Amino acid sequence: MPVAAMVRYVNAEWRGRAESPRIGSKESRRENTAYQSVNVHDVRPELARGEVGLDSAGFTLTTSRTACTNFHDEKLVKDVYLPEMCELIKQITGADAAYTYGHLVRTETPKDFNDGYARFVHCDYNVRRIVEMSHDVLRKHGAEPTDGKVYAWFNTWQPFDNPAVNNPLAFIDARSLPQEDLIDYYYTGRNRDSLVAAPVHNPDHRWCYFPEMSTEEVIVLKQMDQRPGRVIYCPHTSFDNPDAGKDAPPRRSIETRVVAVFEG
Repeated sequence: MPVAAMVRYVNAEWRGRAESPRIGSKESRRENTAYQSVNVHDVRPELARGEVGLDSAGFTLTTSRTACTNFHDEKLVKDVYLPEMCELIKQITGADAAYTYGHLVRTETPKDFNDGYARFVHCDYNVRRIVEMSHDVLRKHGAEPTDGKVYAWFNTWQPFDNPAVNNPLAFIDARSLPQEDLIDYYYTGRNRDSLVAAPVHNPDHRWCYFPEMSTEEVIVLKQMDQRPGRVIYCPHTSFDNPDAGKDAPPRRSIETRVVAVFEG
C-alpha cells in the first residue's frame, strides 16, 4: 500500500511569472512553498521486474559496500567515498569518465538550513546550465573540455549508521512529470544565487521511494542530461514517514553530485 504523506511544492502562482522565486532559508521556503498531500509508492517490486530505470523514470537503486569508515571526516570522504561514487556512476551508465561536483552529509542535527533534510520538492540543477557547469567541474579536476562530449549529472544518496526509515527520500517518476510543470527558481543558500528547476504541484505526479534502505544501498537520481531521448530531471524531497515507529533511528545520509561524460 502507498504511504500517505505531505510534501512541500513551490507555489503554483509562480508558473508563468517573469520573475522566479528565491529559496535559501526556512523563511523563504515557507513563503514560496506549500504542503500538498501525496501517496508515495514502494517501487522495489517494479525495480525487480525491470520496469523503472535512470533513463525512463529518472531513478534506480544499486548497492555499494563503501570503504569509508567516517562520513564526518571530509578528507576520508573525498579520498575514499567520492571516487567510489564516480566508479559507480561509470558502471551503471556506461560513461567514459565521471567527476564529482560535491557532496552533502545530512543528519538529525543539521548545522544550518542547507544541511537539513530536504523539505520541498526540487531538482538539484537546471539543464540550461549543464554545459557551463560541466566544463567548470572538468577544469576543477584538471580535465580540459573537448568537442564531441555530452554530459549528464547524477545524484547518489546512501544512508549510513542506520537504515533509512525516518525521513526517507521520495522522488517523482519522471514519466508522470510534464515539462510544463517545471519552473525556474533560484537557490540562495550559503550566499549563492544559482538557477535551479522545480515542479509545481500536479495530482498526476507519481511519487516513489525505496522503504527501509540499508546502509549498503544507493539511490541514483537523474539531475540533468543533455543526451536526446532521455529523462532530464528527477525531482525529490524527504518526507515524514507515518509508518516509522517511535523507536526508529534517525536518518543519516550522504549524497554526492557526479558529472558523467559521454562521447557525443
